[in-house]
Parts: sequence; C-alpha cells; structure tokens
Amino acid sequence: MFRHIFIGTFKEGISDEIKSKVLADLRAMQDKILGVVELHADFSTGWVGSENSVVMTVDFASKAEFDIYMTHPYHTEHVAKQGAEYLSSYVAAQFEL
Repeated sequence: MFRHIFIGTFKEGISDEIKSKVLADLRAMQDKILGVVELHADFSTGWVGSENSVVMTVDFASKAEFDIYMTHPYHTEHVAKQGAEYLSSYVAAQFEL
C-alpha cells in the first residue's frame, strides 16, 4: 500500500467559493480515477503550518495505480490546472505503508 500526501497553499485573495470548489474537485478524484483506495481531503486547521492550505492523502494498492492517478486526464487536465491557477505553492510526497 502506498500513500500520497499533498499540501497546497492558496494564493492570497482566492475566494472561499473557489477554495470550496477546489476541495470538492480533489474529493471527486476518488470516484473518477480507478485505483484510488481511499482519499481524504480538507482545509488545513492551521494549528501548525499554513492556515490557507488544502491537504489531501490518497492511498493506492500499488505503484502502478499511483502512476495511473498521476497521468489520469481528470488529474492532469482539471485538478492540476486548478492548482496552477489558485495555488502559490504545494508539497507532495509518497511513502509505503
């Protein structure tokens, strides 16, 4: 099992409406991309780190399924484009469970 972690920081001035749409679209990947075992996404609490961030974990049974996710059109043509438009930075990492 593999876990992908994503933390994206929103650009200043991004509306709550757009932030909510980005979050909904991240959550939709679980239903739209085959191979996602489990996905959790929400806004950072800001207890430590950024208060203006969206955080996501995605679990995959294998590296092959992660590769499918990374190249899936919903991810590359929709979600990643939103990230380029609305996020000032992001961090992503993966590890084996």
